[in-house]
Amino acid sequence: MSLSSRRTFNQRLLQFLLSAVVPPHVLKQCQAESSNQASFETKLNNLLAKIDPEIELLVPTFLGNDQRRFYGRGVPKGLKLIDKFQLGSGQTFLGRRSQIWSGAGWTGQPTITKDRGKTYLIIGSFDHNLRKIDLSNNKEVWRYEFDDVIKGSSTIYIDEKASPENKIVILQGSRSGGGGKSVVPSFRAISFRTGKELWKLNIRRTPSYSQDNDSSALYLGDGVLFNAGENAIGYFLDSSTSKAKNTQGIKQPNILSEVQLYAAADIGKHGGNLVAESSPSRLKDRIFIAAGSGHIYGINVKNKKIVWDFYTGSDLDGSVVISKSGKLFCAIEKQYIQGNGGVMKLNPNQEPNASVEWFLPTGNRRLSGWEGGIIGSVALNDEYNPDWFPAIFATNAIDGNLYIGSQGMTTGKKNFVPWRNQSYDTPVIVFKKDIGASISTPIFTDGNKLISAGYNGVYLFTLKWGRAKSGDKNALKNAKGEFYRLQVKESGRFKPGLSFEATPVVWDGIVRICARDGWMYTLG
Repeated sequence: MSLSSRRTFNQRLLQFLLSAVVPPHVLKQCQAESSNQASFETKLNNLLAKIDPEIELLVPTFLGNDQRRFYGRGVPKGLKLIDKFQLGSGQTFLGRRSQIWSGAGWTGQPTITKDRGKTYLIIGSFDHNLRKIDLSNNKEVWRYEFDDVIKGSSTIYIDEKASPENKIVILQGSRSGGGGKSVVPSFRAISFRTGKELWKLNIRRTPSYSQDNDSSALYLGDGVLFNAGENAIGYFLDSSTSKAKNTQGIKQPNILSEVQLYAAADIGKHGGNLVAESSPSRLKDRIFIAAGSGHIYGINVKNKKIVWDFYTGSDLDGSVVISKSGKLFCAIEKQYIQGNGGVMKLNPNQEPNASVEWFLPTGNRRLSGWEGGIIGSVALNDEYNPDWFPAIFATNAIDGNLYIGSQGMTTGKKNFVPWRNQSYDTPVIVFKKDIGASISTPIFTDGNKLISAGYNGVYLFTLKWGRAKSGDKNALKNAKGEFYRLQVKESGRFKPGLSFEATPVVWDGIVRICARDGWMYTLG
C-alpha cells in the first residue's frame, strides 16, 4: 500500500471509529464551530499525525529514550564488515593549537528515524557536517555544515505546529568554532526532511571555559525542550520552531527558563572546568543531569528549578541512566577527587546524602589527560530482558576493563570513598575483562548480546543464563526471587587496534559505529 493510500485508509478508519462512538450531531457541531477554533479536519489531521506510522522515531536521541537505556532492536549475528561510510576529517582548536580530527568520537551514537516508508540515520562528525543517510543503500541524502567538529549525538522530535516539511526536527550541538566571538551558535535545529536550518542558539559566555554543546537534548512534551550547554547552563526552550526570533543577528529559539548547573564555590574548585557535557534524563516530573561542576542535579520539570543535588566534587561526563526501578546509575570520572572514580547507584527518592545504594570503584590510570574512572555512561539490560533474567549493568572504564554486574545485589563488602567520607556497599560483579581503555558506552541488544567498543576495536559478547541456587558463586536473583548464573562468551571482534570513542547503535540486528579513522562502519 502506498503512503497516500495508507493515510487515506487511516483517515477513513478513524472517521468510521469516531462516527461509531460520537453522535453525528456532535461531529457536525465540531465542524460548525471551525470559525472559532481549529477546524475539525485540522484536529483530525493532528490526531492522525500522532498515530500515523509514516513517522517512527526509532532511536531518537543518545541512548535511545528519556531514561538513556534503549540502544536499538535486533540480534547481531557477528561483527563482519558489511559496508562503511566515509565521514572525513575537520579542523578544530584546543586553545590556540589547531588539530585535525577524523571520523566521529564521544558520544557519536547515530540516531535512527523512519519517515515515509524509509529508514534513515542521522550522524554528526568531525568534518563539521551533520548528515542524513538512507540505510537501504548507505547513501547520503543531505548534509548541513556547522562551524566546528560535531561530537554529541542528535535528538529528534516532532514539532506538531510546523509545516509538513519541517515537522521532524533535529537538535544537534557542536564545538564552539574558535574563541573571540560574541555569538557562539553551537546548538542548532535542522529540518529532518530538508536539511535546512531552523534556528541557532547562542551558548553564551559564563564562568565555564567552554561554549561547546555535546549534550543530547530532551523533548519534554507540552511544547518544551531541555538542553544543557557546556557553558553550564540548562535551557528550557520552546519546541515550536515557528516562534524563533531574530536576536543577536541570528534566528534563535524562545528561551522559557534557564538553570545554572554549578554553585559559586565550584568556580574556585574547578576553575573554568564547569563544563556540562552529559545528556539529561527524565524520571517522571524530574530531569536528572550530571554536571562538570561535580553535581548530579534533579530539576523539577514544572517549576524549572533544582530540587535535588548530589555532590561528588569530580568532573562528570557520563549521562545519568535511570532503571525501570527508578534508580540512577551514575558514571564518576576521577578528577579533582581522592580515591577512585567508578559507578554509583543512587535512589532519587531519598535525600541526596542518604541516596547511595552502592559504589563500584574502577582502577586509576592516566590516559589522554584522564586519570581513571568512567567517561562514558552505564548500560542497563532493562529493555532487553523479556525472560525475566536478573537485572544487570555494564560499563567500560579508563582502566581498560569491561565490567558486568548486578543492578541490585551487593557483596557485603564496604568500600571507603574519600570524596564522600563514607563507606558504601559494593555490587556483585559477575564478569570483568580487559578490552583496552574506553570512553564509549557499551550496549545491550536483543538476544542477550552485548557490544563494547574502545581504543582496541569492537567486541561482541553472548550472555547465557543458567539456573542456579542461592549461595552459588556469582548467582544473581531476578525480580521473581529466582537465581541465575551468567556466562559471558566473546562471539565476535572487529578491527583490533582501531580507536572507537563513539557509542554503537543496532537496528534490525545490524551494528553501526563511528571510528576515529574517518569512517562509520556497518557490521553484522
